[in-house]
Amino acid sequence: MRTRRHTAAGFSFPPALRSRGLLRDGGLVLLTFAVGYAISALWISPSSVLGSDHPTPRVLGLVDAEARKKLTEQGFRVRLEGERTNPVIPRGAVVWQDPPPGMVLAPNTTVQIVVSAGPAPVTVPDVVGLALSSAEKIITAAGAKVGTVDTVQTSGEPGIVIATRPGAGNGRPRGAAVDLVVGGGAGGGL
Repeated sequence: MRTRRHTAAGFSFPPALRSRGLLRDGGLVLLTFAVGYAISALWISPSSVLGSDHPTPRVLGLVDAEARKKLTEQGFRVRLEGERTNPVIPRGAVVWQDPPPGMVLAPNTTVQIVVSAGPAPVTVPDVVGLALSSAEKIITAAGAKVGTVDTVQTSGEPGIVIATRPGAGNGRPRGAAVDLVVGGGAGGGL
């Protein structure tokens, strides 16, 4: 014999049971997504998840010893490639690195650095035979400064430069003094 169940019209589960089911289903979807993402990340690029590769630090502008320390702490080897003149970066600071900052490398990779030799030396200009005022302007424009001006008696025209110390063509640090010897006239020569 058949029994019949009687229920009220429009029966539905209580709201508490409905939200638990929704929460459970949403949690399963999120868990499935997270596991799928992790598996695909490991499959596509396992070194980015499990590897010890890391970016090269920026050592430009640091003193040589600090740059070496920073690079070796991160597992890189350092090779000094020499010195290069630079008008802005002080002597002994890093002016160039290869590979550049931010490049992801394996540990024990060699990073080449070049340190600054400071500003390029100024070449003393040849001002012998010029008037003192012109010689001073030329020396200042070259990046040096006029030092002492000695006057000696000569048979030539007065106020003309007859020698420089150091001589023309020699290198001097930027801003160093160049001494001038100027003829005073009315003399019998050097």
